[in-house]
Amino acid sequence: TMTARRSVLAFAAASGRVAHVLVVQGTVKSVGMSRKASVGPKEARAYAARQIERFRPDNVITEKLLARSKKGAKTRRIIEALRSVAELADVESIAVVRGQAHANRFVEAQDLARRYPTLQPYLPKVRRLWDPEPKTLIYFEALSLIEATLGQAPSLPRRPSS
Repeated sequence: TMTARRSVLAFAAASGRVAHVLVVQGTVKSVGMSRKASVGPKEARAYAARQIERFRPDNVITEKLLARSKKGAKTRRIIEALRSVAELADVESIAVVRGQAHANRFVEAQDLARRYPTLQPYLPKVRRLWDPEPKTLIYFEALSLIEATLGQAPSLPRRPSS
């Protein structure tokens, strides 16, 4: 499978933050979040470049946004900026649509934390409607992009070898 010996770095963006999750051979090896990276495309590109340089992953995954996505215009620009860095770097860049296989993002996070125990400490408490969205939910969003990609592994575009 794709995860067998691969390292996969996923980036996710939400209002006020950008995060990365690195999965190596099916295990979460690094998570990180930056408020500064969410300031604008320039800061997002710098953050992505730093993480790609640091981890040198085989694949970089970003979200492919559909027209009906609830992400705001600024977050969309940030995601485009993250992808632009991945596409310039010497890695396979994959943009994937985030699936909706769960009732909500908390259920999804619990499911992912069961399969990736490293992320259990970041599992948010279920919130009341008036509570702000837990910051750590973004890690599960990034991880779900990796899962969505693995689910589509057979049809992954192979990079032409140069």
